[in-house]
Amino acid sequence: MKHSSLFKHYWWAALVSVLFLAMSCASAPSAQAPSAPQSQAAVASSSGALPAPQQAAAQPGVAAPKSDIWPKIYDDETYLTTFDSSWSEGEAVGAIKNLQNAMVEFTAGIPFSELDVDPYGLRAKWSWTEGSFIKSANLIIPFDQVSYILLEHYPVLNKEYKWGLLVGIANANPASIRTPTRDAAERLGKAILVLAKARGAKVSLPNVRFGASLSPLSEAQAQAAGILQSGGIIISWVFKESPAEKAGFSPQDIITKADGKPVQKSDDLFSAINDAAAAGKSQIKIDGIRRSYRIDNKMYVEIFVPVTFTLAIEQAGGAK
Repeated sequence: MKHSSLFKHYWWAALVSVLFLAMSCASAPSAQAPSAPQSQAAVASSSGALPAPQQAAAQPGVAAPKSDIWPKIYDDETYLTTFDSSWSEGEAVGAIKNLQNAMVEFTAGIPFSELDVDPYGLRAKWSWTEGSFIKSANLIIPFDQVSYILLEHYPVLNKEYKWGLLVGIANANPASIRTPTRDAAERLGKAILVLAKARGAKVSLPNVRFGASLSPLSEAQAQAAGILQSGGIIISWVFKESPAEKAGFSPQDIITKADGKPVQKSDDLFSAINDAAAAGKSQIKIDGIRRSYRIDNKMYVEIFVPVTFTLAIEQAGGAK
């Protein structure tokens, strides 16, 4: 549900956006779109002996493994950043306006022909020609509805503008914008965060001492791994350039203990890391289970192996 301030200033824009967005989905030039913000897996476990889970390559005569219950591994990379800045609202608005020629909507890939930004929201429009018709679409980011901001990189995308942002919007689909450089994407993220905070938005930021997306175990995942559903949490994706990536964590890893204490939810992990940092420790041991597979009689067989990671502790950090 949109806040009253957004209705007061932009109810008309929201309505137009819905109409144009429907047209865009049906008619806009297509491109490979991400199913979710995901990162590439790290290449090895902390011991170096067990490879991180990867999408298994098809082999002749070998039945593919079943992986529907596990977080999918994508080629898209999500980078760890807090988008910190000391910008004022006016500076943030100006920064976004200056980026007009360095932004395209993810799927359409067409430069914005119109960009309207003020402290309450961003509204962008792009147009293209089909035959004798000129069509257009737009997107709106209401700053009081921003729920997360992710810095994305698309290394396998066969297009220019391989960097970008994924901006979560409460009760709506996220907005995805591509830029030609990392610097442009980070400046856009900083500006949106300044304006979102000024509007009172509840923006979720990653824990910079770890740097991964964590979820509760599903019943099926716990059963497959042979543990209780309350016996751990699972990694959905790992941020690039994060302590978790440097420690060797990968998507689909299950975390069961941190510093010898059981981990049943993400706050248990963050508390253990923060407590270790407060005690002056430079690292912490984190126990878990890694999902892998072996080929047995032309069948992929899931195996789950205990692993222990050593996480270096950043003394500055602790954001949740």
